[in-house]
Amino acid sequence: MKSLRALRPTTRLALLIGLVAMIAAGAVAFAADPQPAIKTTTPTSERQITNIDVLRQQIRNYYGDPLGTGVFSPDSNYAKEAADVASDGTRFLDGLARQGHTNHAPAGAAIVLDVDDTTLATWNYEIASNWAFNPTTNANFVLGELFPPVPGMVAMVQRAAAQGYAIFFLTGRPTSQESATLGNLTDSDAIGLNAGYPHPTQLVNGEDGLFTKPARADYATQAPYLLEACAGDPNGGTCTTTHYKTATRQHIESLGYDIVANFGDQFSDLEGGFADRTFKLPNPNYCLP
Repeated sequence: MKSLRALRPTTRLALLIGLVAMIAAGAVAFAADPQPAIKTTTPTSERQITNIDVLRQQIRNYYGDPLGTGVFSPDSNYAKEAADVASDGTRFLDGLARQGHTNHAPAGAAIVLDVDDTTLATWNYEIASNWAFNPTTNANFVLGELFPPVPGMVAMVQRAAAQGYAIFFLTGRPTSQESATLGNLTDSDAIGLNAGYPHPTQLVNGEDGLFTKPARADYATQAPYLLEACAGDPNGGTCTTTHYKTATRQHIESLGYDIVANFGDQFSDLEGGFADRTFKLPNPNYCLP
């Protein structure tokens, strides 16, 4: 076969076009190849991996629940670490309030909080399910409003509300669980546990301040801002966690609020901007990319 340089210009151009097309086709095929959502390293030896049963026991110990009763200890390393994050949030919000010499939040200042393992602790479900999420059994805990508050977070949010910060909750739970979520967070009903959080702030456009994730078919009527934000996502434009939460924070700020602090236990709660500062709560139990 002749070298590419030795061929006529027209032939060489045709071959180059064909080569580019082949590379592009290969790139498309590679991009379409299914990949795991969680990106991490590949161990080369068993010694580099913590045995999963040992790891489960380490997590139980971290929660101060070595026998796996489903009740974490208020003296556990988990509780101390979560409370430290809440204290960091309080200091930050107090500092902003003091800047105006009134101990009051700046005009339009808001905080956004995730729900599961940011404001409500799901440790009891992790033990009941042996760390195997199932939407049916999880819904029993959600609808029964069985989750206690994350250590330190209630006092932090209550103080922020008293200082005049707008309080918004942003969760990946489906819209069908909105009423139960509000009931578990606040005193809005008498079912299950009342964690003691203040009611979310009603937005200037009338939205209730507790954002749950609608079904893809309901984006147009319940959250039209998600249509554009997630148009390029896989699975027919269904928002990933990062895109859904980023677009919702952008929507909140488009209404004139300044999200000064965003609290979450997953990096997908915190990535994407539209918050002046982020606070990461501890959660060794699951990962939502």
